[in-house]
Amino acid sequence: MRLIVALVLAGAPVVSVAATSTLTATSGNWVRVFKQEVETAVGRSVRIDTASMRAGGLGRTFRELDVLTKAQGQMPRGTMQFMLRSVNCTAGTTRVEQWQVLNPGGAPLGGSATPGATQRVRWDNEDGLVIRYVCQGILTR
Repeated sequence: MRLIVALVLAGAPVVSVAATSTLTATSGNWVRVFKQEVETAVGRSVRIDTASMRAGGLGRTFRELDVLTKAQGQMPRGTMQFMLRSVNCTAGTTRVEQWQVLNPGGAPLGGSATPGATQRVRWDNEDGLVIRYVCQGILTR
């Protein structure tokens, strides 16, 4: 999330996100991945919409919602980032298919409907734990 937020703050062009209402809809089956202590330490709450998990992208796609639990740079507490992500669990690769950042009031701050670069999963950080949950169903609580 920090990279994407940095791009928004750096003045990267903001692209109208296709199917924005679907991407940023709060309906679904949202599962909290980290317990409160971890969220406090990393500064964000991470939730996965298990109802959105399906075949697609690199292998499996899903919606992720990250909410800042404390201000980071120019982004106030409560800033939300919705992402459509894909993962190849066997190869250990992941990619953000599209994303949108909203301020705490729900106004869009930036986004992109263009898929990002495919990256190797780093299993030893908080994002790796999110991907592990998607691939293996293991809650990090």
